[in-house]
Amino acid sequence: MANLTPRELELLARRLEPAIRKSFEQAIAAVRSQAQLDLVAELLRAGQIDAVLEALGFDDQQLSPVAESVRQAFVGGADAGMKELPTLSLRQQVRGRYNPQTEMPLHRFGFDMRNKGVEEWLRTNSSRLISGIVEDQRVLVRHHLQRAMSQGTNPRQSALELVGRIGKTGRRTGGVVGLTAQQAQFAANVRQQLATGDPSQMAEYFGRQRRDRRLDGIVKRAIAAGKPVSAADIDKIAGRYADRLLALRGEMIARTESLTAMNAGREEAYRQQIEAGRLAPENVIGSWSATGDDRTRHSHQAMDGQQRPFGQPFQTPSGAYMRFPGDSALGAGPEETIACRCTKTYRIDMAAEMQRG
Repeated sequence: MANLTPRELELLARRLEPAIRKSFEQAIAAVRSQAQLDLVAELLRAGQIDAVLEALGFDDQQLSPVAESVRQAFVGGADAGMKELPTLSLRQQVRGRYNPQTEMPLHRFGFDMRNKGVEEWLRTNSSRLISGIVEDQRVLVRHHLQRAMSQGTNPRQSALELVGRIGKTGRRTGGVVGLTAQQAQFAANVRQQLATGDPSQMAEYFGRQRRDRRLDGIVKRAIAAGKPVSAADIDKIAGRYADRLLALRGEMIARTESLTAMNAGREEAYRQQIEAGRLAPENVIGSWSATGDDRTRHSHQAMDGQQRPFGQPFQTPSGAYMRFPGDSALGAGPEETIACRCTKTYRIDMAAEMQRG
């Protein structure tokens, strides 16, 4: 038995990230491409937020590829967990009774993807992920509608800012659909600042890390001329900024979900062996291992080295409980789970295992 090192687990998660990120980006692209602009504009005019979401197609079916890619990350974690489990000799399996093949190695562990625990985790996690994305969009549309009404933006312009404009590729880009409500507000702030004509407000745009620096010249020339940026250029600049924020969100979702699913898969690999009676839970000890760099949460750094027998959760300084890094099933909030890079190591007391009757 050899636990994967934190570095090996990090590399595994990174290999799992691209599929999740791609599935999210493709789902949002599909939502945008099928958007009927006139219908969205009319629904925005009527203030029908839920109807806007329905018209855009934000539902379980549209987002199911994201859930499937997370499932594959879970499988990757389960495979990793199975490789960590020990290979036992036949002599060990029969409790020392003589057998002429005692020296033949025998791997007695197996993994069942149809196990109730697997299906429950995948179902619950899929529901959490998809409902979270949909709820983000509900809040986003509500805030977008409120801003449009307060600023007197006509419904068609508001719809374009929501779903994006059709570019040279034939695809809609530059919309805020798919962003979090906070990210959509960032994009709205860019529009407002560049339209003011106030040099100090317009210059704040240069402090945005995700801006497209190739468009800085447009803003600099407007500032020098003492004029606001033109409406067409604002659409271009804010749209490019929104696209980059969407890429950032895809990266964050992929990083969080790949790590969580991988850790859940490893945990399930051990749980199934315990459920089958092949291991005793008290003989499987889990240890929390913090990444230990300047991006590690202080609360998780404080948990470094915390040990628990299998089935007993770790506890954060805030009082939250987690079975493994990224786990939210016991109520841990996003402040404890998003982009967590900690790992859990497992140690099996083989001496105690061999003494079991």
